[in-house]
Amino acid sequence: MKIWTSYGSEHSMNLVLIGRFKHARDAEQVEDLIQKLSEQAEKDETYSVSHSGPDEQRFSDEMLKMLRELEIYTLGPGEIEQFALEHRVERTNETITIKTDEADVSAFIKLFVDAGGRVEVFSAHHHDPEE
Repeated sequence: MKIWTSYGSEHSMNLVLIGRFKHARDAEQVEDLIQKLSEQAEKDETYSVSHSGPDEQRFSDEMLKMLRELEIYTLGPGEIEQFALEHRVERTNETITIKTDEADVSAFIKLFVDAGGRVEVFSAHHHDPEE
């Protein structure tokens, strides 16, 4: 009998990303940005973009137009997929919490930091999100 072993990325990261903002309206604006980017990323089927070679990664025309209108200049084409992958967003006043099983969360962190947020990232496997 042969036993097949290999590396796989199916392991659940169970990441929690928390952004704390000075004002509730800042958190609300970031929540709105995430919603808009997520909707467009789903339409664009960004999965194929992130698996392309670096020279072949491009924003869709619609995404590029949206990024310009929203004045978002820190995201790269390969990061847009993060908005299309499974994530849960909760906002309470000036705090946004994102929960995901994905390891890549740089796009969310960039949005938080650009809006003046203080960011905390941890695995719920090791830490209680309620603490």
